[in-house]
Amino acid sequence: MLLSLLLIALNTYGQTTIKGTITDKKGETLPGVNIILDGTYDGASSDDKGQFSFTTTEKGKLKLIVSYTGFRNDSLLFEANGKTIIANFTLKNKLSKLKAVTITAGAFRASDEVQGTVLKPLDMVTTAGSNGDNFGALKTLPGTQQTNDREGLFVRGGTGSETQTFIDGTMVRNAFSVAIPDLGARGRFSPFIFKGTVFSTGGYSALYGQALSSAVILTTIDLPEKSSANFNISSVGVGGGFQKLTKDKKKSYGINYNYLDLSPYFQVLKQNIDFIQAPSGHQVDANYRMKTSETGMFKFYGYINNSNIGVRRNNVSSLEYANEEDQYKDEYGVKNINAYANFSYQDFLSKKWLLKVGFCASKNNDDINTKILQQDNQLIQDSNYAFNSTSINSNNLFSSTKLVLERDIFKENTLRFGGEFIYREDDQAFSVPNFSQEKRTKDQLKTVFAETDILISNDIALKLGARLEHSQLINKINIAPRASAAIKLHEDGQISAAYGTFYQNPDLAFLFQANNLGYQRADHYILNYLYQKNNRLLRLEVYNKEYQGLIKTDNPTNPTYSNNNGSGYARGVELFYRDKTTFKGIDYWVSYSYIDSKRDFLTYPTLAQPSFVANHVGSVVFKKFWTKYMFGVNGTYTYSSGRPYNDLNNPDFMTGRTIDYHNVAISFNYLKNIKKAFTVFVLSLNNPFGIKQVYGYNYAQSDFNKDGQLARQEIVPSARQFVFLGMFMSWGIDRSQEVIDNNL
Repeated sequence: MLLSLLLIALNTYGQTTIKGTITDKKGETLPGVNIILDGTYDGASSDDKGQFSFTTTEKGKLKLIVSYTGFRNDSLLFEANGKTIIANFTLKNKLSKLKAVTITAGAFRASDEVQGTVLKPLDMVTTAGSNGDNFGALKTLPGTQQTNDREGLFVRGGTGSETQTFIDGTMVRNAFSVAIPDLGARGRFSPFIFKGTVFSTGGYSALYGQALSSAVILTTIDLPEKSSANFNISSVGVGGGFQKLTKDKKKSYGINYNYLDLSPYFQVLKQNIDFIQAPSGHQVDANYRMKTSETGMFKFYGYINNSNIGVRRNNVSSLEYANEEDQYKDEYGVKNINAYANFSYQDFLSKKWLLKVGFCASKNNDDINTKILQQDNQLIQDSNYAFNSTSINSNNLFSSTKLVLERDIFKENTLRFGGEFIYREDDQAFSVPNFSQEKRTKDQLKTVFAETDILISNDIALKLGARLEHSQLINKINIAPRASAAIKLHEDGQISAAYGTFYQNPDLAFLFQANNLGYQRADHYILNYLYQKNNRLLRLEVYNKEYQGLIKTDNPTNPTYSNNNGSGYARGVELFYRDKTTFKGIDYWVSYSYIDSKRDFLTYPTLAQPSFVANHVGSVVFKKFWTKYMFGVNGTYTYSSGRPYNDLNNPDFMTGRTIDYHNVAISFNYLKNIKKAFTVFVLSLNNPFGIKQVYGYNYAQSDFNKDGQLARQEIVPSARQFVFLGMFMSWGIDRSQEVIDNNL
């Protein structure tokens, strides 16, 4: 026994004890951390208090290694001499793009690949009131205006032309279908061709430019899952197509055709406007995709579209005459042909270098004819209407080429840089009785840009960039710095901030008249808070935007009257909340925007709130799907406070206010497999309660009856209600589960 005790004592004397505590940089203890002596089997794991302790009989210089998932490894060199070693460690988070904070200031993302997802692609087509239009769905997000009487997406006090659309990296011109005055236009692109959307309400990346207010960045899908075919028929048209995936699953191609004609619909549901030609058109689109290597992808998408629309309305100036026989009609007709092609390619040149190349081209022709007619639809001969017939033929050609090189540097940090070349050309032939004129304007925009993503830790991220542009027509250079940052406050919440300078060339319509114009400029300042947990997402954002160099038209009698003396501002607060948890089986979101915006531009005599800005805008959207019955209901309520308009019978500028805007939209969806065809039946009702909506007023140009008041008429939708009924069939791919998962 004495000998045994002696041996135990000697053995204990030869052991070294290593113990300590493991914490993170916030001082919180970390359980389950692996601690091991390099080259041995000796080690331990930390307990729920972050503490560990073990002994070793090894002697001499040893290396202690500490490892934990999500954190950087740490180590300690020490001399094992039979004494107790205290080894406390503070582990640093391992940098990971998957777990890192995401900069969200000014940007709504709609894809499965990123954090902070707001609207997924399927949301774009199932949101009631969107009518299957990307831009219609985006109008349920904060920052947008309900400007359904004009073309474009109006964001944070900006005009429709200040929002640009990009597909696979390159800019798109004529992203909206043909429009006529006082009626809105929908987007040209099917939501089903995109796998992701970034809607930037401000502060967007240096890779994109020529947008003072907003960027809609769309990414097309890659190879489809399998070959498929589709057919649709609805109250507004018919269409169909196919998609073929090769056996090796490395290539695919497809063609689609759609025909639109609202004539039958207008026969059933009468309109407020006399359509001499109901909206109609044909579109053929094609795509080709090829996997060029394990990491490389080439994509092509293109279409050709023609459309036709014509209306007659009361001539507002002739409303001055009390006798209806003396009142005239305005006729407006437009025929449009638009062609678009987009090519993109990306692949890794090496393990570290990624190459992205894009090219797009489009050609657009508008043949516009206007007439002033008598009640019998013959041309008016009244001397007050000298230009009783006008013809405008407008052509524009646009192309964009872009190259981006991207490389990961310093572990998870990324550097990207490249260049872009944009060519645009506009031709316009204008003619009225006894007079005609032709104008042509060309411009070349050359751009270089650079941007870096800096991941300081998983809780802190920066994005720094700059963009340099030179316009041949303007013959000036602009430099636009961009910066944004994000800090994770806790596991579920973060704040982001962004600053950027943004430039945009004047519309070519102004450059027809003046060759001394410069860039328009907007400076964005944005602060954002994002909270996301348990299928709930809360987003709060405040912003300030300052405008410089806006186009002014101070002296219309001078052929070079346009200048860059305009200015303005927009500032506001926005809220977005989406919840899929609180009410079982119901997905809903709420958005609200408050904006204070004023501009001195175009013919404005002073700084004033523009006619396209409402101070308060909000939406409530809900979705409910019953899996047992494969039936879903979606609803949207939208509110907008009254917009300003210039009452020409009031000496004060822009003091009129329209009535508040209210709209309710409801859609019903039923899914069924019919002879191996996945089929969706849709019934959509827009404004079913017939709530009156007024967008503004048109005024007479002259006081013909000399009563001291100019006649006016309301700008209203073509009809109070819109009803859509459709059936969509697809063969080859059953999307039932996808629809269920996304709460159709």
